[in-house]
Amino acid sequence: MAQNNFWHIFCETRNIFEAHSRHLLTLSLIFLFPLSFSLLLSPTLSNLFNHFYTNIIPYPYNYSSTTNPNYKHHSLFFHLLYSLFTFIFSNCGVISITYSVFHFFNDQSLNLNLKSTITKSISTSFLPLLATTIVSHVIIFFVSLLYALLLVLIICGAIFFNVTTSYSSLYYFIGFLIALPLLFFLIYLQVNWTLVPVIVILESCWGLEALKRSARLVRGMKRVALSSLFVYGFFEVIVVLNGLLVTKDLNGTSDGWVLVVSYWVFIVSQSYFVAVFMVSKIAFNTVLYAYCKPNHGEVIVEEFEKEGLIGLPFHDDGKVSNAV
Repeated sequence: MAQNNFWHIFCETRNIFEAHSRHLLTLSLIFLFPLSFSLLLSPTLSNLFNHFYTNIIPYPYNYSSTTNPNYKHHSLFFHLLYSLFTFIFSNCGVISITYSVFHFFNDQSLNLNLKSTITKSISTSFLPLLATTIVSHVIIFFVSLLYALLLVLIICGAIFFNVTTSYSSLYYFIGFLIALPLLFFLIYLQVNWTLVPVIVILESCWGLEALKRSARLVRGMKRVALSSLFVYGFFEVIVVLNGLLVTKDLNGTSDGWVLVVSYWVFIVSQSYFVAVFMVSKIAFNTVLYAYCKPNHGEVIVEEFEKEGLIGLPFHDDGKVSNAV
């Protein structure tokens, strides 16, 4: 069996990406680039929204946006619409890229028409992935709520026993001590749930079953999963924060055209890098799944045989090695 470390799986992912770059980049441009572009553009859209209400809406409806009921309603609708957009595109991107990388891993073709195959994978996996995402977020919410209640109990206990201290010392220190285990536990959950999207997409299980199966499969590879979480997370956060800080004051109307053009070029380039990081992370988790299955005595070829997708490589420019 090949080495099970982060660098080896990263190189395997890179080989797949290079061999099928046209296909994966096309999927990233369709699903992930609009997502990253809208994320980096969100400060500009917010500024345009405020500009619309303060300069275009006639008096007296353009008074303070904080007290304007129309502004609040439209702002809420805008944020809900944006959340729906990001969720749909992110899930479709995860499904299509995971499905493709899984079949490219052993030089398998995507049988029949590519468009219909990807569409079918999205239609069959979207709702199970949605349900599993809701379950995982509910678990995270109740864990966070439990820690918040613990913090409230500690503060109430301190008040009940007349503990007098500076807010800048003990309370902040206690809050840090409570938040630190919560942070570690959330990271622990993320590591155990690394393979959840892949399992939901490629196997017929979802919800708590998918969460439990991911925790079982990732055993023995948690260091790799943790490394990918920090490596990809670090670079994504750096690029996104850099883009948000640069574009936070841009509204696209009152700035000079040279500045506006340079900002748009910056947003597009940063969005491309974010999309590349996202597709690389999805591909990495898929390859990690392919390595975890043999560690538990499971053969990934069975998945291909069930779907009848064994065939010639798809526009392959090079060979990709097998896990086993």
